[in-house]
Amino acid sequence: MTDPTLKQAQQDLAKAYVRGAPGVLVSGLVWLGAGFAWTGYGPVVAFWTLFFGGMAIFPLGLLIAKALFRAPAVTLGKPLERLALESTFVLFAGIVVAWVLLQDDAEQAIAAMAVVVGARYFSFRTLYDEAAFWFLAATFVAIGSAALFGLGLDGPILAYSIGFVEMVAAILIHRRWQSDARGAAPTI
Repeated sequence: MTDPTLKQAQQDLAKAYVRGAPGVLVSGLVWLGAGFAWTGYGPVVAFWTLFFGGMAIFPLGLLIAKALFRAPAVTLGKPLERLALESTFVLFAGIVVAWVLLQDDAEQAIAAMAVVVGARYFSFRTLYDEAAFWFLAATFVAIGSAALFGLGLDGPILAYSIGFVEMVAAILIHRRWQSDARGAAPTI
């Protein structure tokens, strides 16, 4: 048996993870939760909401993909799963930087988290062959950068904005997955 092509691996991963839509949905809920935590308890609690909620994104996204959408297991996409794992180490490095920032400026820490998560999303374009991840990544980086540079997107507005963008993106990505599953032309 020959090695699968990149396109086949991407299609396999997209089927198994519903193009990443469940993970984006869970992440959006985590960011919205961080916004609520920020509003009620301050930025430090919002940071820890992102930290602990972030650990739940993959398992909950996978549970949604399997239980709700009956997504199949990954077969050909295994090499791309390695890319997903490798990009997670970039995320861990960013969390360390954000944690250090948390000691002096919690708002900057959360803005830095947004930039780091956005940077990781760029690789999801390759993982799922889904261009919406470039938009999502650029939006995260822009919102996080605006907050870092004091351009008015700080406080809970940052977390709510990112959460809202992710909720919309999850719906659009899911629609493309549905189109793929039906064999129809994608509708975004």
